[in-house]
This record gives sequence, C-alpha cells and structure tokens, in this order.
Amino acid sequence: MFNKNLRSHERTPFVDSLEYSVAIMDFNRLKAVEDVAVVIDMSKKGMGILTNQPLNVGNVLNFKKNNKIPSHTAVVKWAKMIDETTCRAGIKFT
Repeated sequence: MFNKNLRSHERTPFVDSLEYSVAIMDFNRLKAVEDVAVVIDMSKKGMGILTNQPLNVGNVLNFKKNNKIPSHTAVVKWAKMIDETTCRAGIKFT
C-alpha cells in the first residue's frame, strides 16, 4: 500500500458514495464498467475508495456529477484487494 509519509496533501476522513465508470481489459477487449465506490478519505489532490470492482494502477475513473468531488476524473495510483470482493484504492484527481 501507499506510504502515508510520502503524501503531499493530508487526507481527511470523508464518507460518501460515488458513481463512476472505468474501462477494464476483459479477455483482450476493453469493457466499460459502471459501479459505485465508497469514498473513505479525501485530500485536495485525491481520495481513498472501496469498490467491488478490481482496479489496477493506471485505470482512469470517470465520475458521475457530484458537487462534493473537485474533479470528474482520477487515475488509480495504487490498488489492493482487501478481501475476495473488495478493492481498496488510492486515486489522484486529474
């Protein structure tokens, strides 16, 4: 996971749901996936999320309109499955 000491902006707890879409490789084909993530913390430049969709570093998430989120897109900087169905990821706003 990400070393908290390397963060340039402090994250603060923040709980909200966030609808997003992401393009995932599925059997050598790009597949558009829509899902809902749970935002667990946020900073000026990114946030931590939980989702049922496995994510990979470099995936680009496009958010549905949400006035609480300062950007409409973000890039996955790190991701880890924390159990069989839940992915924890750190994303950076673009």
